[in-house]
Amino acid sequence: QLQDPLVIMTGNLPNWLAEISNAAPFLFPFDTRQLLFYATTFDRDRALMRLQDNTGDNGTTDSTDRVAPRLDRRRKQVSRTELLKQAEKVMEDIGNSRALLEIQYENEVGTGLGPTLEFYALVSKEVQKSDLDLWRGDGIKEKSAIGEDEEILYCYSPCGLFPAPLPRNAKAAAINKVKAKFKFLGKFMAKALMDSRMLDIPLSLVFYKWLLGQEHSLTSSDLQHLDPVVAKSFQQLEDVLHQKQRILTDKSHTDESQQLALESLTMDGCSIEDLDINFTLPGYSNIELKKGGQDITVTLDNLEEYLQLVVHWSQVEGVSRQFEAFREGFEEIFTLSTLQSFYPEELEQLFCGNKKEMWDVKMLMECCRPDHGYTHDSRAVNFLFEVLSCYDDVEQRQFLQFVTGSPRLPVGGFRSLNPPLTIVRKSFEGTENPDNFLPSVMTCVNYLKLPDYSTIDIMREKLTVAAKEGQLSFHLS
Repeated sequence: QLQDPLVIMTGNLPNWLAEISNAAPFLFPFDTRQLLFYATTFDRDRALMRLQDNTGDNGTTDSTDRVAPRLDRRRKQVSRTELLKQAEKVMEDIGNSRALLEIQYENEVGTGLGPTLEFYALVSKEVQKSDLDLWRGDGIKEKSAIGEDEEILYCYSPCGLFPAPLPRNAKAAAINKVKAKFKFLGKFMAKALMDSRMLDIPLSLVFYKWLLGQEHSLTSSDLQHLDPVVAKSFQQLEDVLHQKQRILTDKSHTDESQQLALESLTMDGCSIEDLDINFTLPGYSNIELKKGGQDITVTLDNLEEYLQLVVHWSQVEGVSRQFEAFREGFEEIFTLSTLQSFYPEELEQLFCGNKKEMWDVKMLMECCRPDHGYTHDSRAVNFLFEVLSCYDDVEQRQFLQFVTGSPRLPVGGFRSLNPPLTIVRKSFEGTENPDNFLPSVMTCVNYLKLPDYSTIDIMREKLTVAAKEGQLSFHLS
């Protein structure tokens, strides 16, 4: 059904397609459900664009060539200073427009795909700033993503970001500020997905469960996706609770032996009372799990209630206002129910593109296209593939950001980059030495203009300099 462009062009996809993929997503590979999502969720032109991307250049038939998608484009100009504020204004301005958003930066000539992808990547980083107080996690100092020299604290969590809980008695102004940011994030993520733009936000699996409306099925085992340290001590306390329940249901005990057994229950050699825990949320002493919780000590008798409240406050009560705001923003663009054919574990791929992949020479040869002065046999092209195949994660991200505008590849990795990475020869006047020049790029078509360097070491050095220096501005190259 999905391979027939006519069915998509005439909007005649049968209803049972979406119904089956929602009811039994396990029957279909991720790529098929992703194509179906684009074919049924948005407009005909986006469906056609996606179909053409999926079939690649060779697969296009005459009929799709004749009916090229004609998407309206809305170009917005933004300044690189205060980018988050600018992004909030852009999202407000586009309302629920179906047009394809394109970004241009003030005082830069570049337009089109590169600056737009970079905008989504940079704003993704901006919402991770620690001073916004949006996320659980530790502050990690990094150089500012917007190119200023100062170091900035970004929020980091080893298992992905999840909203920091809000106390019940938080001031209205603070709550509204946080809710406004989450509403913006919802709209921003929905728009990125609608326009097939990749985000660069590592979100927790529990965040994606909320996105799919699965918050009522969260259990204590989901705590490991929020805070592994809290999850570990939580599990030890749960073990004590299970031992207590076993003792209470053991019919062979007399009253005395039962009492002795209960008194001998410890965690790391301490009785529960000696641990000196009170009814506040671990890591957030200002959040009481119940009224007067700071003055109530956790004992063996109320341990079960304490554990239930920790799970409820961490994953539901403390974050429900943020997720309500997020959903409200998201649904201004399209409804969340259309994501039901995906599993929580797949949503990161859907929003953020490809997971890490090894770049080896064989894969790069298959996926990249030499042109205008280079062939697959050219020395420079072989040097390039050898250099790229040795890159670590950070170098891969820098190179991708330099060449495409985004630090991430779409789902399917290099094979799915559209248009494919094209390597062309950078030409010079007769007497000029290519070794003195840096490579340059055209991000809108994923073009790398590569001088024919004399050695692989010179190429490695020049690529590193270009990828580091050639960020954060789009000019003619």
